[in-house]
Amino acid sequence: QEAAPGAAPSGRPRGHPRVHGCGARVAGGEGTMAGMAELEHFCGYGGKHLNTVRYHPLQAETLIYTAAATIIVEDVNDPHKQEFLHGHDNEVSALDISANGKLVASGQLGSPGRKGAVAPVVVWDFDNRQKYTEFGGLSHSVLCVKFSADGRFLVATGGNQMIFVWDVSTAEVVYSRRTESPCSLAVWGPILENPSGGRYPSYQLCTTYDSQVLVHVMSFDIKSMCYSLSSDAVQFPPSGLQRKHICGLVKDGFLLTGTSAGDMCIFSLQSKVFRAALPVCNNGVTSLTQAGDVLYAGGGDGRIKALHGHDAHWDVLAENVLESGVVALTASSDGAELVAGCRNGKLFRLLSSDLTATLQAATHTDEVTSVAFGASSDCVCTASKAGEVFLLDLSDYMPIMAAAGKSSARSVVLTMTTGEILAGYDDGQLRAWSMQRGSGARPLWELQAHRGGVTVVRETPDFIVTGGNDCAVRFWHRTTRELLATFTNHRKPVADLLVDQAVPHHVHSGSEDKLVVTYDLKLNKPLVQHFTQHSNITGLSQRKDASRAPQAPCCACAVSRSRPAADTSLPAPRMPGSTSSTSHRAVASRSAKGIQEV
Repeated sequence: QEAAPGAAPSGRPRGHPRVHGCGARVAGGEGTMAGMAELEHFCGYGGKHLNTVRYHPLQAETLIYTAAATIIVEDVNDPHKQEFLHGHDNEVSALDISANGKLVASGQLGSPGRKGAVAPVVVWDFDNRQKYTEFGGLSHSVLCVKFSADGRFLVATGGNQMIFVWDVSTAEVVYSRRTESPCSLAVWGPILENPSGGRYPSYQLCTTYDSQVLVHVMSFDIKSMCYSLSSDAVQFPPSGLQRKHICGLVKDGFLLTGTSAGDMCIFSLQSKVFRAALPVCNNGVTSLTQAGDVLYAGGGDGRIKALHGHDAHWDVLAENVLESGVVALTASSDGAELVAGCRNGKLFRLLSSDLTATLQAATHTDEVTSVAFGASSDCVCTASKAGEVFLLDLSDYMPIMAAAGKSSARSVVLTMTTGEILAGYDDGQLRAWSMQRGSGARPLWELQAHRGGVTVVRETPDFIVTGGNDCAVRFWHRTTRELLATFTNHRKPVADLLVDQAVPHHVHSGSEDKLVVTYDLKLNKPLVQHFTQHSNITGLSQRKDASRAPQAPCCACAVSRSRPAADTSLPAPRMPGSTSSTSHRAVASRSAKGIQEV
């Protein structure tokens, strides 16, 4: 469950993380539990959408950025100070903040739960951390949102080829139009004085399309008592210039845009002509920002450049190359620092003077497949479909070690005695990584555990047990890593394994074939099978009480009937409270139906 939009950040001291698992709050007296998990910290940056990282224009230590459908407000000097804005139901694709820092605007991808894939634009009251208003009319995705210099007007463009200008104070539509192609960039210019001396100023707005750049002037019409737009096209060279403009700003009377071709285009707003196209980097110029007289450009090749100049003449003052492509670049209000968001989900802080970079936050670049705690809650290990394995220090949420593999990592476990991280991969390998800070270049050891991939791994001081896509459960000697036993009771890939808390040589396995099997390693045989008639097994957990029955960490449970395993030479163990020596209760997480008793 998500935290409330105005939830205050945690106030605990550094180095003492408060860990939330499947938490619950008492909602109706003793014994009545309502599932509530408080979102405490978000690690990393989305990295999918351009220019979704913004420094607050007045608070030099406040950073605003997006991850999935959440907007994160963070103190860059204290990782424990995070607040969250919840109001979108899909990934946030566009972000901007007004010059006075009072309002934040965000747009999203098309809503999966609303007809027509509508993509709302939400305006937030930043001081109160609450939704201020919401605008509609766009669908499929919001490509760009931008406040005017005084924060009164907001322009937004969408994947449905619509462009809107709203008066934020009245929520009225000032201008709307369907264009021939999607408007990839909209940038406000300076506020212009009314030539007739009236009290309503005029506004300059620049928009870019696949084959043209338009300069608009939004002036107040006394007759109609509303604003109207007049538009002029920028003149290009006779040979033409085909560019997709993906970022830009107005500086000293010139429109500067970064293009997907990797150059920076310069347009004169006074004469409305194209001036020059200067090569900057490869894989596109994805972000432009300025601090004082210096312009900073970020590229899809990870290159960041500090530029100084005017019109068509620019010099490079400093340069740095990050480990992944830059998708967002923002300067602090005092101009001392920059923050760069990268495509691999990392945030870097850079000194504006020489572009020296330090890591601010990191996350996985693909779906997270496994999370594991060790003996303490000081650190947590995570794995991803991209093959990454991270060990995160929860005192500062930074990686202690990071390992990258060529195959997807499916399961990780922190060992209790040897200081290793065991990870199972889609290539069938079981690899051990060191937990030491900065390690992760090469595994400590590896073995071929299964055909078709390792789906789950568990560990005790005496043995390692793995499950695989080949439907097998295998036990390995903890020290020599010699294969001790193989069981093939399942007919589908093994979904989860659980070492019994009371009898460590008993191991339970669950699979989507609706079976939960209990093995006895000392007797080298399966003891009993539980069959859930109407449900697939996706996970196992165990209660810490006398019944010692494996169960699922969820509210929808299955009380399942058991049947003898293939080897029936031993009777099934009688569980405390059971009415029969051949049956005991197992509770497993289910993929479909509610509580069923067989």
